[in-house]
Amino acid sequence: MSKICILTDSTVQFSHSNFPGNDRVHVIPFELQSGVKQENESRLLTNPVQRLIPPSQQGFIQYYAQLSRKYETILVLTLSGLLSPATSQAISAAMNYSNHATVKVIDTQTTGLGLGFLVQAAAATVAAGASLAEVEGLIRAFIPRIYMLFCIPELSYLAQYGYIEYSQALVGEMLGMLPIFVIEEGRLSPMEKVRTQRHLFEAFQEFMNEFDAPAHIALVRGANRNAIRSRSIHQCIRESFPDTPFSEHTNAPHLAALFGPQCTGLVIIEK
Repeated sequence: MSKICILTDSTVQFSHSNFPGNDRVHVIPFELQSGVKQENESRLLTNPVQRLIPPSQQGFIQYYAQLSRKYETILVLTLSGLLSPATSQAISAAMNYSNHATVKVIDTQTTGLGLGFLVQAAAATVAAGASLAEVEGLIRAFIPRIYMLFCIPELSYLAQYGYIEYSQALVGEMLGMLPIFVIEEGRLSPMEKVRTQRHLFEAFQEFMNEFDAPAHIALVRGANRNAIRSRSIHQCIRESFPDTPFSEHTNAPHLAALFGPQCTGLVIIEK
């Protein structure tokens, strides 16, 4: 029986699929509910949006039972508990799980590519023969080194999860604003609002300039025509961080259901 496996959720997005230890990584899915109509009390905001339904406590228990047939220890890396109740469901399931396998749940305080980088690091460390304590120490040291910035023009997606009021979402979408948010300690926090692609690029550039020598920079692009052009970002990175790897990714479906299909994200991994 193998010692350790990693269970993550389907909001994860990997920078590449073929990474060390990927055979030990398993994904518990969110349900992706399409065409949900959300509206405020005045019935003004009626755009259909997708919604993520997290796995239930019983769903996690079923995965624990299945994985315990092959592994002695299950390391659960979930998206931020402030973005979804999935983490609390995973913890409750671990407390109520009575099989012989050890289950350790860590709130990664991130999602998408940030979660993917953590899972990849954990998988590589496990594949190298590290103990659970060593892997946990690595992940907890890694978490505060992941920085994520998102431009989210479709504020109705944030309203459905209670991040903002529906009245705020309505006004923001009507004005065509490009709100920028940062994920800080697992929480989605507003940073500023811009109106044009040029101002959005300047905000992303200013954010990157806060770092000396990042280990990796990634751009996540949605369907937004006003989104920042990757060529501009890539040129900026080549000039400012010539030795820093850069990757570009399309919005994964579950991230799009969280922040809207038009969201654009910048992910920076600090050394």
